[in-house]
Amino acid sequence: MSTLRLDHSFYDQEVRPQLGALLLEKGLVTPHQLDAALAERKLNGGLLGEVLVRLGFVFEDELARVLAEQCGLPFVNLDTIPVDAAAASVMPRTLGEELPALPVRFTPEGALVIAVADPTDEQLLPRLQTVLSCPIVLSIATASSIRYGWRNVQYR
Repeated sequence: MSTLRLDHSFYDQEVRPQLGALLLEKGLVTPHQLDAALAERKLNGGLLGEVLVRLGFVFEDELARVLAEQCGLPFVNLDTIPVDAAAASVMPRTLGEELPALPVRFTPEGALVIAVADPTDEQLLPRLQTVLSCPIVLSIATASSIRYGWRNVQYR
C-alpha cells in the first residue's frame, strides 16, 4: 500500500472547493480517511462521496449537506417535507430512479424544484431538460431519500 498523503493544502487554490477539502475543513473526515477513500476510488472507481459513505467514514446526509454547500444549492430533507405528487408525475419514474432525481414541488413562478443526489453529473441537466418543459430549480437530497420518495409518492 502506498504512503498516505497528509498534506491536502493543494485544495486551497481551487475556485470551487473540492469535496474532500470541505469534509476535512468541517472535521467530518480525517486526512487518513480521505487518503484511504481516494486510494479506493482510484482502484475501483466511483464518486468520492459514495466511496466515503461505503467505507463508513461519513453519513449520507452529512455528505449531501456538504455537497449542497459545495455547489451553492439548497439541501432538502425528503424525510421531513412532503413530495407533491403532481410535481413528481411530470418526470418518468424510471428516469428519476436512474439519475437519481425527484421532482418535489412547483415554485409559485412555475419552476419545478427537483431534488438530485449528484448535481456534478454533467449529463443531469441535459437529460432533465429533454423530458421537462418547465424551468428547473435544483436542490440536493440523499440518494436513499430520493429512492424512498419514488416508492412512496402518492399519485392522484
